[in-house]
Amino acid sequence: MTDTVDAAETSIPGADAWQRVGLTRREALRRERHDRLRAETLSPWEARLPGIAVWLVWRAFYKGLQPLWLLASLAAAGWFGVQMLAQTGGLAAHVAPQPGEAERLGALIREAVPAGEDARTLWQGRLEDALRGDERRRADIDRFRSWAALGPMLIGPDRLALEAMAGPAGPRALDARLRAGPAWQRRQQLDTAFAEELARGAVLDLDPPALIFAPEMLARRQSARQFAWAVARTSADGFFQGDYRGQFEMRSVPALVVGNPGDTRLYGGVRHLVIQLCADPATRMAGCDSAIIPPARADRLSLVLAGIESGLIELPGRDHGLRSGAEILTAARRAGRLHPQLEAWLEAELASLVSVEDIGPALARAGVRPDVGFAAPGRMASRIADGIDARTAPSAVAVASALERVAQVRARTSSFEAIRLMAHVSGPAALEDLQRLAGLSGLSTLAVMEFLGDAAFQALAPLPPRPEVEPRVRQGLIAALVSAALVLLLTLIRLATPDRLRRASRTSLTDAWISRLLLGRKL
Repeated sequence: MTDTVDAAETSIPGADAWQRVGLTRREALRRERHDRLRAETLSPWEARLPGIAVWLVWRAFYKGLQPLWLLASLAAAGWFGVQMLAQTGGLAAHVAPQPGEAERLGALIREAVPAGEDARTLWQGRLEDALRGDERRRADIDRFRSWAALGPMLIGPDRLALEAMAGPAGPRALDARLRAGPAWQRRQQLDTAFAEELARGAVLDLDPPALIFAPEMLARRQSARQFAWAVARTSADGFFQGDYRGQFEMRSVPALVVGNPGDTRLYGGVRHLVIQLCADPATRMAGCDSAIIPPARADRLSLVLAGIESGLIELPGRDHGLRSGAEILTAARRAGRLHPQLEAWLEAELASLVSVEDIGPALARAGVRPDVGFAAPGRMASRIADGIDARTAPSAVAVASALERVAQVRARTSSFEAIRLMAHVSGPAALEDLQRLAGLSGLSTLAVMEFLGDAAFQALAPLPPRPEVEPRVRQGLIAALVSAALVLLLTLIRLATPDRLRRASRTSLTDAWISRLLLGRKL
């Protein structure tokens, strides 16, 4: 009714004036009619009481609909929001910081301390036990260094910092004084003191720097008893980094070899390949009768691992990581440290990777005789590289992934520790967990696995998911928020619209017409 524009009204002075200031013809006609209706309407003071009562109801509806809509939307959103919080564990579940893997690992280690035993006493006892060493009374420095690095996580950095900062009154009095001040200030002072102590340990050339928290007597005993380990480590570094010249006897490393696994010497990839190739009657070839090739028991698993370590067998991935992983697995098997389940998995996977009968012909195609390859492994390695392409074999990806993970464990710990850690790996899944654990604990990984065992992998488990919200609650919350956003959008549009356009709108014209109808028309 209020939208109808008479086609005959072609020249209305008021409408023409509004059109000249930018309104369209229909907007100008509505604005002129709005102003005319307002001018003809009685004021509330002049109108009759029944008309005023109905008009007040209309104005309350007209002016209060939008605010009421907004308040109702916000109230509904709040109601559904409270239900959502109640169903997902409350506000604390959303605002409380979730512990990371490192924090969960530290909590597991501290919870594993036996009831009634002091963590520092336990730590020092393990350090002393490592210095007592193996059956030949040689200090187990690898274990000692790993437990030394674990000390801050086992005892707690806050306690160590308090003990380092404490004066004659002791750490309890200092802690009480710090807790009396702001929490952030206490945290800052403890973190600074802990970092300064570690830095002091590094300056004193302690290995690891966390030994600064141990009694000075233990550091002196380590320095006095690590000669055999230092000699073995120097020999190992020279062997691994010197193109595998000569051989390395793993029994020279204290506590590395367990039981009586047999031959514990390492020769390097090419030499291992030659030894195993000549040990199996099915793979022997010309040149295997040379006296320089030591006798060995035929072992097809060792043969394939040697083929990967030497570079003869090509797999998907980085050559360095693959060879490093194969080297550690070979060493762990010879040292009696390879988990039986992992060994069985490797035998099954490597059997489908390559046929051992193809290794001899591959060497022959490269023009390499076993005796020459054993005598000059460095020169032969480049000639046999990638002689067998196994990248498309069914088990190639699984084997390559396992070798890469072993190499990562070695990179984040050490060669000797990686060999010992293979005793805790029961399969590919455990190997993946060990790789992630080594990334968290680094040098202390050996001590963590000794102390917690497979329970250490619990720190890597994903946090339990929050409870699901009922669909009706989620949908109601979304609808309420969308409704509130729509009201706010309409409000912003209205505020951004110039007054001349607002008064030319259909709603303003309707309001003017109803107001004149209810309040009455001036005579």
